[in-house]
Amino acid sequence: MIETESSASKDDKGNYSLKTEEMEKRLKQSLGIDVSKSNLSLSLGFLNERLVKEFKSRPDVSNDIKGYKILLKWIKTSVDPNVELLVVMEATGVYHQGIAHYLYEHGHSVCVMQSGRVKRYAQSLDQRSKTDALDSRMLSMLGLERNIRLWHPPSEELQELKGLSRERSSLLNDRTMETNRQGAIASSVHSNVRALKRHKIRLKLLNTQIEAVEEEMRSLIADNEELKRKLEYLTSIPGVSFVSAATVIGETLGFESIVNAKQLASYAGYDVVLRESGNYKGKTRISKKGNSHIRAVLHMPSMTCVRCNPTLKQYYNRLKPNKAKPLVALVAVQRKLLILMYTLWKNEENYDDEYEIKKQQKHEALAARDNSLINQPVS
Repeated sequence: MIETESSASKDDKGNYSLKTEEMEKRLKQSLGIDVSKSNLSLSLGFLNERLVKEFKSRPDVSNDIKGYKILLKWIKTSVDPNVELLVVMEATGVYHQGIAHYLYEHGHSVCVMQSGRVKRYAQSLDQRSKTDALDSRMLSMLGLERNIRLWHPPSEELQELKGLSRERSSLLNDRTMETNRQGAIASSVHSNVRALKRHKIRLKLLNTQIEAVEEEMRSLIADNEELKRKLEYLTSIPGVSFVSAATVIGETLGFESIVNAKQLASYAGYDVVLRESGNYKGKTRISKKGNSHIRAVLHMPSMTCVRCNPTLKQYYNRLKPNKAKPLVALVAVQRKLLILMYTLWKNEENYDDEYEIKKQQKHEALAARDNSLINQPVS
């Protein structure tokens, strides 16, 4: 059944009548899919020539190949064949990947939205309740109202690299906990020698697995010439190791969905937020509502960069005296380092430690030329 926001029109005699769906030309159509681990909630929206939205829904389908086939059959019988269909869904960890790849492989235009953008759009609507059905309708509305960048599946190598970087991150957390436990047992008055031995064995196993994952990451990059060449642009930055660069590339899937530096900072949680209301003046801080794996892997490279990287060392020394804590300036370095990695990746350029000097010299030369033109006597 189709729900219409408003479809009343006035005829020549002054009477109101409803226009039928067939009489109106459809301009856009969008399928919103709210994804959960087990189910897919669906809402198919249409925008007609009077800019009125219509919505068609159906019961949820399962988030597996059986449900995908039911969904594809419903799409074929429900959409307008004369208008291109846009499928909109929110990125939900790994649960959206199956349906996104399935619909893309069957020729549909798919858009996978970042959760932050979806949340901000939902807040703009006068909608207080939250259900799967309402969320799918909201995603459908988003597709009808906005021009959205289409999603394309990343390469298998990048997806595998992301999986390896996540595994390494998990192993590092386990190693930290195991090290702390081992230290606590060793410092205890009633230390258990056998327990301490078992902890040492587990710690040794974790170190072995971390080395194996890192070696697998190196092998994966080495087998892909393009990925290897582009990764070398990032490792040309003093202070950035292979593992740090590979983790950033894996977590962003080669910056596939990133279109500018501001979006990248937001994706990693480095976007700055400020809260002020009336007499209350809050402090600026980073949102941390982004990819925590990127922030974690950039911590150590940023500490190295403030010692040996000409550009970032100067940047850190300029910020540090104005910040309450040195860590605040270090976080700013991490943000700048991430944007620098993105720039080199997109431009396919190696790091130039004299770039800022050359940029300043160019500005001075342009300023001197402009001044000479201004001071030139008029004939």
